[in-house]
Amino acid sequence: MDAAHWAPSGDNAQPWRFRVEGEHDVIVSIHCERGNVYEYRDGEPTLISAGTLLENIAIAASTFGKTASWRYLGREGSDHRIAVHLEDGHSLPHALFETIWRRSVDRRIYRMQALPTDLKQQLTEAVGSDVTVEWHESLGERRRIAALTNLATGIRLRIPEAFEVHRRILDWNRLQSPDGIPVTALGLDAMTRTIMRWSMANWKRTAFGNYLGAPAFAGLQMDVLPGIFSAAYFAFRMPQPATGDARVSQLLRAGQAVQRFWLTATNLGLSMQPCQAVLAFSHYGAAGEAFTVNGRQRTRAARLAREAAQVLTRPEELVFLARVGFPRSRQMSRSTRKLLDGMIEAV
Repeated sequence: MDAAHWAPSGDNAQPWRFRVEGEHDVIVSIHCERGNVYEYRDGEPTLISAGTLLENIAIAASTFGKTASWRYLGREGSDHRIAVHLEDGHSLPHALFETIWRRSVDRRIYRMQALPTDLKQQLTEAVGSDVTVEWHESLGERRRIAALTNLATGIRLRIPEAFEVHRRILDWNRLQSPDGIPVTALGLDAMTRTIMRWSMANWKRTAFGNYLGAPAFAGLQMDVLPGIFSAAYFAFRMPQPATGDARVSQLLRAGQAVQRFWLTATNLGLSMQPCQAVLAFSHYGAAGEAFTVNGRQRTRAARLAREAAQVLTRPEELVFLARVGFPRSRQMSRSTRKLLDGMIEAV
């Protein structure tokens, strides 16, 4: 369970709880937050995160002499329930087990160094057969996707619905945050962080900063430069999506693929940053959903959807988008995790 709860989650929300039933069974509850603007397509990002948790369990199980299997039990209100069953097996220390605690998000600029063919092959093989991985490596491709992420940032920094999420999860006081994201991990310089702290006091200040062009400056640091200074963007595609419970199971398996890729990348000395905001706001734009009270940003989302369709081709089939590369430095602040005791219910 300790390995499991070090899975990545949007905004470090850690939306899972465990109920231990005897020696071999655990019921995992995954909470999808209603009203969170980032939870597009009925909480798809959280289900991807839940899949990374299931992969952590599978990796840890083999290390502790177990085999793990899971079954989706359905949804109760805002919670998805997953039954995990452990059986005794041979102890086979997994090559990625120790990496579970080292894996993290790196939002800074990376080295402009291409991925060697053998590393790309290892990453692609780690994905498995549930999704396909697509690479965007050239400078032109990186610039075009960076433009998409910049447009998505411009939207999310200008809408009050995202402001409330940001204000709740940003940690201004710690370099290692157990329940949020350290501001020092955003990839912003000290001056920008100071201005940001002032503006985040309330929405009126943020709106004033937006009027002065703050999102453009933030996007340069968080999207444009990091996109250029990286090895590649990559996307996971699911061309034949199911519906209902079968779709949930598909997304959980896709999340397992995400975690295998991410842990393998970490093991190879690479850094990674998810770029899910592009998928979220392009989805809203394509579907014409009223995700915000700001009509101008709904129009910008429609523009993002059109541009994403040109750059990524059928972005509605994508379940994960990220950039990867060689870090310039290993020293960084990061999100950690809440105490495990508060997540486990024994019966």
